[in-house]
Amino acid sequence: MMLHFLFWLTIGVILYTYSIYILVLWILCIRKKNNSPQTNISHLPEVTIVIAAHNEEKYVLAKYQNTLTLNYPSDKLFQIWVDDGSTDSTTEMLSKLNGITFVSNPEREGKAQSINHAMKLVKTPFTVFTDANTFLSRNSIIDLIKHFENPEVGCVAGRKKVLWSQTDALASKGEGLYWKFESFVKMVESCSGSTLSGTGELYAIRTNLFKPLQANTILDDFEVSASIIKQGYKVKYENGAVASETGSLTVEDEKKRKVRIAAGCFQALCRNVYLLNPFRSTEVAFKFFSHKLLRWVLVPPAIVAAPLLNAAIISSYPNCSLIYVISMLTIAFIYLLVIVGYLFRNQTKVNPIVTFPYYGFMMNITMLKGFFYFLTGKQTHIWEKVTRKADN
Repeated sequence: MMLHFLFWLTIGVILYTYSIYILVLWILCIRKKNNSPQTNISHLPEVTIVIAAHNEEKYVLAKYQNTLTLNYPSDKLFQIWVDDGSTDSTTEMLSKLNGITFVSNPEREGKAQSINHAMKLVKTPFTVFTDANTFLSRNSIIDLIKHFENPEVGCVAGRKKVLWSQTDALASKGEGLYWKFESFVKMVESCSGSTLSGTGELYAIRTNLFKPLQANTILDDFEVSASIIKQGYKVKYENGAVASETGSLTVEDEKKRKVRIAAGCFQALCRNVYLLNPFRSTEVAFKFFSHKLLRWVLVPPAIVAAPLLNAAIISSYPNCSLIYVISMLTIAFIYLLVIVGYLFRNQTKVNPIVTFPYYGFMMNITMLKGFFYFLTGKQTHIWEKVTRKADN
């Protein structure tokens, strides 16, 4: 009977993480009134935008111009750029820009240290973090800042939007669909109280809540958000504040990025295990367990184990219930979709529904690889740029 128990445990973990948990939060949300904050445009606070860059010569000028066109008073919006050991013309380009504070690090230190350097120079009550290769919606800063009217809010996450078209291969399409799903999860978490983290492409914090990051931090956005939650504040999600970027050009590039993120997930989990303490915050513990712990630790091996356990039950118990035959056929069909997605992963003009099962499977497999990298210390905190569609 142990095989039966383990099989249904794996199925339960997967279903709960990707459907039941989200359904529960959604039900909690629809029962609440819409209390979306409003901002008095005439009383906007000063804000500093912090951007860490490494070899971003293709994006620097466009990002700079994008920031200048944001719908926010120019005398209240400041930019701090940190160049992290660039070997292209990024340093030279940044040194010529007007109206920014420029910090140049000749040696590559990583994004966490770049953020630490920048935060020493921030003098405004609010700080917005964004990436050099992402472009913000015109009202994004206002949309983020309005949430700080609530004194309980310490961090506000924007929406990451991955741009893709029907002619793109799997990497862009898969990432685009994934972030639609992930944004919905953040929205229902925020609506029901607090989401768990900002996204590095765009999020804002109360400057005085920032705590210096450890130099070897991989997921700086999660660490900053977790620190703010630890201080007793909420993290809200703002769907209207959009940071747009193109996806990875190939699945191979996307895999490298996902492995790094996966290793960072386990690093973050070990550093922030206190978030699982229900006596500190029942809501945070519930969400961290459901959204992070299960998804990072249990779902990947469950996806691998489910078909093996199902096959073991059928072979060990020839007269087993019909439900196990049906489940085996269902799992086999899902894995067939994964194989089809793999075969068409580099093809263009393929409907993303065809290739997304493989993308989802690949994401979970990279979690296992990332766990190995984390345990062995193989994953460095220095981020490696992947080739994106916009780079060509």
